[in-house]
Amino acid sequence: MPSESPLLDAPAYAAKASPAVSPARPAKAGLTLHLIGSAHLDPVWLWDWREGMNEGVATCRAMADLLEEYPEFRFIRGEAAIYAHVERHAPALFERIRGLVAEGRWDVVGGNWIQPDTNLPCTEALLRQFVRGKGYFREKFGREVTAAWAADSFGHAAGLPDILAAAGMESFAFTRPQAGVLPLGSQAFWWEGAGGARILSYRPHDGWYASERAAIGERLDACAAHAGRESLSTVAMFYGLGNHGGGPSRAHLREIRGWAERNPHVRVEHSGLHRFFAALREELAWRGEDAIPTRRGELNFCLRGCAASVARFKYAYRRAEAALLRSERTVAACAAVSGAAPAPEAATLADAWDGLLFNAFHDILPGSAIERAFDDQLAQAGAVSASAQRAETAALTDLAARIDTTAGAWEVPEDHPKPQPVLVWNPHPWALRTQVELEVSLDYRPLWQYQGRHHEAPITVVEAAGGRRLPHQVIAEEHDSLRELLWRRRVVVPVELPPLGWSLLQMGLDPLGVVAPACACAGVREPARAGEAVIENGFLSVAAKIGAPAATFTKGGLAWMPEGLQARLYEDPWGAWGGMNEERESWLLTEERERFAITRAEVLERGPERAALWVRLAGARSRVEITFLLGRDARHVELRVRAFLDDRGARLKLVLPAGGAAEYAVPGGTARREPCGEVPGGRWARAGAEGRAVGFASDALYGFDTTAEEFRATIARASRYASDVKRAPDEQPWQACADLGEHVFRALITPDLAELPRLADALEEPPVTLTVPADEPVAGAGLDSSGSLLCLEQHGPRLLALSSGGAGRTLTLRLQNTSASPLPAASLGVLWRGRELALPRRGPLGPGAIATWRLTPGAVGAPPLAAPSSVHS
Repeated sequence: MPSESPLLDAPAYAAKASPAVSPARPAKAGLTLHLIGSAHLDPVWLWDWREGMNEGVATCRAMADLLEEYPEFRFIRGEAAIYAHVERHAPALFERIRGLVAEGRWDVVGGNWIQPDTNLPCTEALLRQFVRGKGYFREKFGREVTAAWAADSFGHAAGLPDILAAAGMESFAFTRPQAGVLPLGSQAFWWEGAGGARILSYRPHDGWYASERAAIGERLDACAAHAGRESLSTVAMFYGLGNHGGGPSRAHLREIRGWAERNPHVRVEHSGLHRFFAALREELAWRGEDAIPTRRGELNFCLRGCAASVARFKYAYRRAEAALLRSERTVAACAAVSGAAPAPEAATLADAWDGLLFNAFHDILPGSAIERAFDDQLAQAGAVSASAQRAETAALTDLAARIDTTAGAWEVPEDHPKPQPVLVWNPHPWALRTQVELEVSLDYRPLWQYQGRHHEAPITVVEAAGGRRLPHQVIAEEHDSLRELLWRRRVVVPVELPPLGWSLLQMGLDPLGVVAPACACAGVREPARAGEAVIENGFLSVAAKIGAPAATFTKGGLAWMPEGLQARLYEDPWGAWGGMNEERESWLLTEERERFAITRAEVLERGPERAALWVRLAGARSRVEITFLLGRDARHVELRVRAFLDDRGARLKLVLPAGGAAEYAVPGGTARREPCGEVPGGRWARAGAEGRAVGFASDALYGFDTTAEEFRATIARASRYASDVKRAPDEQPWQACADLGEHVFRALITPDLAELPRLADALEEPPVTLTVPADEPVAGAGLDSSGSLLCLEQHGPRLLALSSGGAGRTLTLRLQNTSASPLPAASLGVLWRGRELALPRRGPLGPGAIATWRLTPGAVGAPPLAAPSSVHS
């Protein structure tokens, strides 16, 4: 580079260490423009993951070459998954990158595994992006990444600052939503979370992460002009070809040199994200932190169609996410109980996490990629679920081997089948009073002696701990074979499961009548029962009438939701993102295409433990079939939904009469929103006025909206894959519409708003039932037939993660305070196998705050020793 070049600090960049920022500047300092070269790469979008990841190699090679050619040039690259792909397939290039990082010319940023959507993953899954990414960057480059970077994510949840702070991130740069959608008043601002996190954030004035090949000078002019209207003299502009990789070009660098010569009043620095934020903090140190505004709450909304696009993938992702979290917790707990290393199958959970994190990418989970790409991503999500299930099953089978699984069995005649032991596992750290469904084979072959009188079979369920016979109700099996023979039987049973623990049950035939009759569970008020197209339990009731538009609900004998639960189709001709220009009619869908009516209703179960009502709501082409389940003494109604969408350019919704403001569970916290059109949500939502308020939860849905009168949840939208065009339903019919077909999910409705978060957790991660061999325990490893590892006595702390160390001797425990009040560290109410677990911490755990501890084994019989830990240590 010619020595007379106006680009500054080139010699310093050639040094082995990152350059220091000048310690102070005068109050009238001139403008410093940090040019941050980047190459936004969507590993999946209008192409599949194979093309995207290999483009990562090509882009990194091109940038390494350019850095060697232009000494002043600086480049940022995030997303550890792409680095790992380079490391695996281009090791020589990876070593070049390591050298450039050591020189301070290649800035490792972002801190995540992949650049995720930040509205849809759960709190722990979003936090794991940084656990995994930062750990990789620390190991491979010796760098502690503190600057988060969301080049193209479609809005950001209110709880993200607390997630970033928990991950050790100090700053955050992003581009969406842009200023036309979400005015912020300043490019730089403090973003505060409910837990007290304070993240220095920056959105460039033009909301753009890339550049075209030409006209970069115009962007520089605009950036300098906008900076002149703000108070700060430290500003940044991101540039470089992007989306399919690329990065800055030689033409960009030449044009920048020329622009700098023509604008000597502007100090131009080729910079990295960490360097820019360090300079910004330096300026704020002498201007005062209040020189920029403070923002609280979410940074939303944009491209709102993505909250519901490609539901078939969203459903698969959500279930994989829940399965992996439950499996990891189960594996860790079982290993801790037994004192042994986790089962070998647990080793696959690391790869499963990589797969889950990759599929949270902001063009995969939001549903904006091509159909062929989603075929691959669905397979990857399935692999995550399969790995989770294998590890969980291995852990629980090993746990059962340490229990006397013959306990609770009763005497039967010679040559008669013995009871089948069933291990029931509660994955939650609070006692769970619920109902579980058990289905077992009563013998190896049908029991012919009961032919013609199989309804008289003395089916018995016993809780092994104490030998208590449990009430049960025979329900339909999962098959429709051998109907007149006694072989497999399915029952619903009320259980009380220990916190993060297990209970052994025995199920079989008691032909000798040796087991004492069942006693009603304590606190049970009235049985579930059914009438003509109505089910009730003394507190709630659900009724259906042929021809009516809704299934109606009552509470305590009084009308609760007389308008009931409806199903509707709304016109939605927009593409995968909704309106690319944020057109009002793309996110405020008001045109109804059709209201469904009840065409059939059947009572499937009549109590006493549970009543079930099956209802079909149908339109001309599409339909929604719901089985409403109401348990004895339940304060919620479970919905098992099977929807069939056969209308192009339409959005299928469930509608409840609960209007006005609604509170939504979002990553890292909650968000309260007045009616504002289509919005992203998560596990649960609360809506409606006092007296008619409704809690809604599901294991699959992400898209919601409210009006003054109604709360609506989107089941699916039949938009075209990766389309940004508004089209009529019959226009270009050869183009595939996502989500035509069947969608299956579970949901619940409750008036108990306080209990809703835990109901939602239990819905998404239900207890595990596992038939196990009947055997005595492994020598020297006897466990009781019922037991608990970890208990949270209060509602405030929520368990985000419990995971094993490499050898299973250490555990990582992570909690979040979900209450509105600080929780003193000394009274978090965490019990370890019935004894209080001391969790040292400096100061209380604030509302929304996240804390992590490393647990190591204590003395025999004592709780483990806990030490505060970063999420990544």
